Amino acid sequence: MIKWAKEYSVHNKTIDEQHKALFDIAKKAYLIAENHASISEIKSVLSELFEYIKTHFKDEEAYMESIAYPDLEHHKKIHQEITSSLVTLVKNIKTVNEFKAQLNIITEKWLLEHILKEDMKYYKYEKQQQLQAKESSFEKDTSFTESTFEEIIPKYIIYVCGCLNEKHKIPHSVHLQILDGVKYNCKVCKKTIRIA
Repeated sequence: MIKWAKEYSVHNKTIDEQHKALFDIAKKAYLIAENHASISEIKSVLSELFEYIKTHFKDEEAYMESIAYPDLEHHKKIHQEITSSLVTLVKNIKTVNEFKAQLNIITEKWLLEHILKEDMKYYKYEKQQQLQAKESSFEKDTSFTESTFEEIIPKYIIYVCGCLNEKHKIPHSVHLQILDGVKYNCKVCKKTIRIA
C-alpha cells in the first residue's frame, strides 16, 4: 500500500492535509479488505473516500481559481473523470478480490499519479508566479537611484605614505584610478601612497 511522502507535497497546507487524508482513507479501505470484510463494509469505506474526494476537489478547484491557474478547466475535467470512475467502481464491486485490484488503481493511478502529475502543475505555476512577482518588485523599486548610490560612496578615501602621521584625503575618482594601477606619490616623501 502506497503511503504519503514529502515529495507529494504541493506546498499548500490545506491541500496537502487533504491529500494525506485521502491516502489514510485508502489505507483504511485496504486494511478492511485484508481483514475479509464484507462488500457492504468495503462500499461504506469507498463512499467515505468518494465524499472526501468531492470535498477535496471543490477546495482544490477554489484554490486554483484563487491563483488564476490557467489550466483550471482541464483540471476540473480530470476531477470529473475520477469522480465518475469512482462512482462506477463503488456500484460494480462484487468481490473482495475485485475491490483489492481496484483499490490499487485508486491509490496508484487516481491519487498518486494525479497528485504527482496534475497537482504538481499548479504548484509549479504558483511558484513561477511568486518568482515573477519578486523579480518585478525589484524592477519596480526606484528608491535606489544614482543619487542614492552617490550618497553611499565616500567623497574621499584616506591614504597614507612614508611620512610619519601623514594622511591624505584622496578623491574617489583618484582612488578608482589607483585601483586600476595608476601610481601616485607623496609630494613630500616621494613614496607611493597606499590605502590606510
